[in-house]
Amino acid sequence: MNPFVSKINSQTWIIPISGMCLILGFMISLAWVTERNRSTRFGFLPPDQGQRVTAAALDPDAYQRLQSEMQKLQTEKTRLENVLGKEGDQGKVLNDSLQELKAFAGLTEIEGPGVMVTLKDGKSGVGQSNVFVGDQIIHDVDILRVVNEMYASGAEAVSVNEHRIAGTTSIRCVGPTVLINDVRTASPIVIRAIGDTATLSGGLNLPGGVLSEIRSMDVNMVQLEPVTKIRLKAYVGPTAHKVGIVPKDNTK
Repeated sequence: MNPFVSKINSQTWIIPISGMCLILGFMISLAWVTERNRSTRFGFLPPDQGQRVTAAALDPDAYQRLQSEMQKLQTEKTRLENVLGKEGDQGKVLNDSLQELKAFAGLTEIEGPGVMVTLKDGKSGVGQSNVFVGDQIIHDVDILRVVNEMYASGAEAVSVNEHRIAGTTSIRCVGPTVLINDVRTASPIVIRAIGDTATLSGGLNLPGGVLSEIRSMDVNMVQLEPVTKIRLKAYVGPTAHKVGIVPKDNTK
């Protein structure tokens, strides 16, 4: 082959390839979209195409802000988890104390062993002949004395006809009925107490005690039963103080 022809043919191919590379590079530079030329290039688009592109485009600034907010939330989540982990034991102690206080105040249901005392009006003419008929009726004072005797014998919780005894409970007669927490009730009166069964039974059956006095009117007016398991309802009356407030200097 002639060297001259080969050289010419070689140059013939080199020139078109170089031109194509130059043209391709120029087209790529025109197509390269940066933050600086983005708005300028949008100006060359027809209005309908520009609107579609703008609606579909991702806002880099908004994306960065979102990423930053997500990072902050993740950091805060980690911090709170660490705090809760460290204070988990303390929170459990506080919750246990709260539940104990609610049980003590009668604001939650409670169950356990205890006793059940049923008081009911006696039958006229039954018992001693010198007994006044009015004494064979269960009065508020009888209920109060039984409740006090239960607490004195170690009762941890008491209810009267399903009404839980709490700090503001009132028991009083109104005509032929008895008001328990301002709810009318009548004989028979069922008083339940949670505590050591033997201790409660012994305290209530003391000679000369309140049950002994009621039995002297009519033995059928009192019934005492030991119970292996009792469930008392929570107090459902008002708990808000209208006058009293906790002193601000109270730190206990």
